[in-house]
Amino acid sequence: MYYRGSRVPLSEKSPRFHTAGVTYGVRLKADKTERGGGKRLFLHWGQTKEKPTPFRSQAAHAFYRPGVTPVEETPAYSARKKAWAPRIPGFSRFAWILKLAGLALLALAVVWSKNRTTAMLQDVAGLKLERVSVDGNHYLSDDEVIQTAALPLGESMFRLDLNGALERVQKMDWVDSAFIERRLPRSIVISVRERRPVALLDSGDLYGVGPDGRVLPPAPALLREDLPLISGLAVKADDWGTTATAEALKPALDFLSFLRKKDPVLAQDVSEVNLSEADSLKVTFIDGIQATFNTPVDETELRRMALVLSDLSGKGKHAAAMDFRYRGMVLVKTREAQ
Repeated sequence: MYYRGSRVPLSEKSPRFHTAGVTYGVRLKADKTERGGGKRLFLHWGQTKEKPTPFRSQAAHAFYRPGVTPVEETPAYSARKKAWAPRIPGFSRFAWILKLAGLALLALAVVWSKNRTTAMLQDVAGLKLERVSVDGNHYLSDDEVIQTAALPLGESMFRLDLNGALERVQKMDWVDSAFIERRLPRSIVISVRERRPVALLDSGDLYGVGPDGRVLPPAPALLREDLPLISGLAVKADDWGTTATAEALKPALDFLSFLRKKDPVLAQDVSEVNLSEADSLKVTFIDGIQATFNTPVDETELRRMALVLSDLSGKGKHAAAMDFRYRGMVLVKTREAQ
C-alpha cells in the first residue's frame, strides 16, 4: 500500500516482514517418532510458505484520507473527465441495454414524425390531382392510356395508387414499358415506350406485327406507316397482343429480315408478302413485279432474281412475274413497258 505520510493503519502492521512472498521466522514443528509413536517438538528456523495474497492496485483504496491518499488513485476519480465521477454499482452491465432502448425510441420518433408529416401533406387542399398527361405514345391515344391508368381527378397527390396504375398501363398490348411520374403540385405524367411494328398484317383490319411475331391491335397511326404488308393469314381477336400466330408469320418475317441485311435497297421496294400457299412466298414489289420463292429464301435466289432482271433490262423487256420454285430454271412472265 502507498500512502503519503508516516502513519500506517494498525490493520497493516505485522510482526513479520515480507519479502517476495516468503516469511522468515521461528516456529515449532511437531514430528512423530518412528518407534514410540510420541511427538517431539523442536525449533525450526527457515523459510515458510504462505498463501499468496491477491495483488491490489494502488488505486483500489477503500477510503479517502484528505492530504494522504492521492485523488487520482481513488475509485470515483475519472482520468478522462479529470474530475469525480461517482459510479452506480451494477449500472455498467445494463448500459448497453439502455443504449439500445434509446436508439429504438429515436427510430420510432423518426418514423412517427415522417408519417405525421405525410399525413399533413395529404390534407393540404392544394395538392389534388388536376391533370394527367401522356408522353411517348404514337399508336395509342392519350385517352386510351389515361382511361387504362384510371387515376381519379381530385384525389390527393400522395394517396394515388401509382403502382396499380403502372401495372394496368404495362398490360396494354402496344406498351413495351412505362413509367409514371408525380409532378407537384397537381400533375401526373405517364411515359410509355411502345412496341415498334416491322410489318402490317391485312386480315380484314390492319394490324401491326412486331419482330417477334406479336400481333398488335388496329390503330389509326398504322394507316400512315410505310411498312410491307403481310397477307393470306387470318387473325382472331384472341390473338391480339400475343405471339399465337408467330409460327405462321415466321416465313414472311424471316424473309424481310434477311432482305434488310443483304439488300436494304431491295427491302425498301417490298410492297406485300403473301402467305396463302404453304411452303412458299409470293412477294410483290412496288414496281408491280411478283416473285414466288420456296421457303426459306437464301442468297442464291436473290442472285438469280438479279440476273433475270438484268437480262430482261438488256433486252428492253420488263418482268411481270417470276417463279423461282423450280430447280435449274426460272419461269418469267413479261409485260409491256409503260
